[in-house]
Amino acid sequence: MKNRNYIVHIAGVIAMIIWGLSFIWSTQVYRSLNPTATIFLRLLIATIFFTAILFTFKLNEKVERKHLSLFALAAMFEPFLYFIFEGYGLKNTSPIIGSAIIAMIPLVTPIAASIFLKERLSPMNILGLIVSFLGVMVMLINKDLQFVASTKGVIFLFCAVLVAVGYSISLAKLTKLYKPLTITWMQNIVGMIYFIPLTIIMEQFEPSNFANIGAYILPLVCLGVLCSAVAYSLWAFAFSKLGASRANVYSNLIPVFTGIFSFILGIEMLSANKMLGILMVVVGLIFSQLKKKETKA
Repeated sequence: MKNRNYIVHIAGVIAMIIWGLSFIWSTQVYRSLNPTATIFLRLLIATIFFTAILFTFKLNEKVERKHLSLFALAAMFEPFLYFIFEGYGLKNTSPIIGSAIIAMIPLVTPIAASIFLKERLSPMNILGLIVSFLGVMVMLINKDLQFVASTKGVIFLFCAVLVAVGYSISLAKLTKLYKPLTITWMQNIVGMIYFIPLTIIMEQFEPSNFANIGAYILPLVCLGVLCSAVAYSLWAFAFSKLGASRANVYSNLIPVFTGIFSFILGIEMLSANKMLGILMVVVGLIFSQLKKKETKA
């Protein structure tokens, strides 16, 4: 049982590593494509990948018609609304700012989970949430992030946070009905359908977009396969085992990994306050995952 519990946490961390990289990959693609076109192509790639995997290995699961409305609601929250807000937020801010704001999801989720899902957190879990959040704030306070980002970009990102909370509530219900692979596959299909009319209306695929495809095809494929397929499946698995409140705390690791990879790739320096923030986020994450002794793992 304990080994199984470790697998759950490892799955959550791997998902956050991939999503931490997604902020860097997204900004690379946005140099050539607009967010709407990027998201549609990302979901298309994910859907093709998932369909091939599920049917090749016979992992497909029958979806009941009565549950289609729940899938439609979940996909409306994420990927549809979430990706729109996150995409246009990132287009107007830096990867670090974007990931740091998105990391506020764990602070809002417990409130919604306590109302809609009757989840409860121990005092230690709450302390972990606070410490982790303060770590994110410490990462934001430096000469590069003195709120030089546009107000519009920040508003978009905060809307993404609210939408993500709505998705968490829907996902909590779906994980009791279907396997993580089925949930991720369905939300990508429905999300892609949502994006078709929006892409047709808002985007103009000019020849110049595809002439430069070599500059963004790799990060676009990574967004589709790794972020929209692999990471979402790992996340749904961890979510089904940990619950909305405890699982969403892992979102605090996103700016940590974004900062680390930005440093490794030479995009941004890792200053002392960012390293302190990373340490606080990790400590807070550990506190947030502690259970009472009488609770089985």
